[in-house]
Amino acid sequence: MTERDSQLSTRGGSRPVERPGKRILYFDLLNIGACICVVYLHCNSMVHRWVPGKNWVLALAIECLCYWAVPIFFMLTGATLMRYREKYDTKTFFKKRLLRTAVPFLAWNAIWYMKGVVFDGYAVSLPTFFSMMMSNEIVSIYWFFFPLFAIYLSMPALSLLSDHVGVLKYLVAGSFVLQSLAPQLCSLLGLSWNSSLTVLVASGHLLFVLLGYLLSTQELSKRTRLTIYALGLFGLLLRFTYTLVSSEAAGDLDRTFFNYLGFPSVLYSVGIFTWFKYHDWSWLEGKAKLIAAVSACSFGIYLIHRPILQSVVFGAMGVPTTSVAFRLVGALAFYLVLLAVVWAWRKVPGLRKLMP
Repeated sequence: MTERDSQLSTRGGSRPVERPGKRILYFDLLNIGACICVVYLHCNSMVHRWVPGKNWVLALAIECLCYWAVPIFFMLTGATLMRYREKYDTKTFFKKRLLRTAVPFLAWNAIWYMKGVVFDGYAVSLPTFFSMMMSNEIVSIYWFFFPLFAIYLSMPALSLLSDHVGVLKYLVAGSFVLQSLAPQLCSLLGLSWNSSLTVLVASGHLLFVLLGYLLSTQELSKRTRLTIYALGLFGLLLRFTYTLVSSEAAGDLDRTFFNYLGFPSVLYSVGIFTWFKYHDWSWLEGKAKLIAAVSACSFGIYLIHRPILQSVVFGAMGVPTTSVAFRLVGALAFYLVLLAVVWAWRKVPGLRKLMP
């Protein structure tokens, strides 16, 4: 590996995703960090019910600090898949997505549904299973799969724009202003906003997909990066401060900024992605294979952690959702236990298909 290749793999070159089969270290680190944050978010469920006191303020801080997880997953999807045509055709693309995400999605919905049949009185009914799966009633956090599948369906068309950077920047700018910024500013000002006014071809979570691709493939000057970091910090502090002050004034949780597509979330997530790209990770290059293996477990952890958290940790073990120790330290320990379980599971050839 040349010195230039080393810099591209750790600091984010102009187009690192063009190298088929080459893993990007900061992608894996982002994946691992996002997975840990997802676990922290769900261990911190007490934030969704306002109660006066320092414990809820701590819960809000955890919520705000970890909120970048889901946007980053979508951004990594864009960073890794927008140029899929350079590695395989569209038929192969869909086959890979089907085996990697759709099959586990169906299988684990079925597994958790059968658990519900045995322990929670669910009806043994295919229509009931289908309806509950489509409405995220079996595992609520599986909502993530539906926009992900929509992104996959959009990717054959989006990928044709991978070399049209100007078009992509226009789509990102238009989507951010009309979908993320204007609606929330109007809400804060007590004004109405018509959600039909948006850039439809870049609406929803496609904004993060395009952002991830652009951030991973375009070089940013130091001045631009510092601006991004300042805006990211602003987004983080705005969400925390506004939610804290507004909720305490109303005596109830103000969910204005509990929206992944809201501008504080977008600014914060862009700042996180940019920092990971440009941080010097060269000291971890010798552990790249281990990091890649840990990163590969993230999907499996996502699939199983919420039902186990609810049934075992909060249920059988009786850990209170308000426990400070669990939300600060126990959540990381829970992640490590899940990592060990998924790591072992993936070693079994027949079972690995459920956690590819």
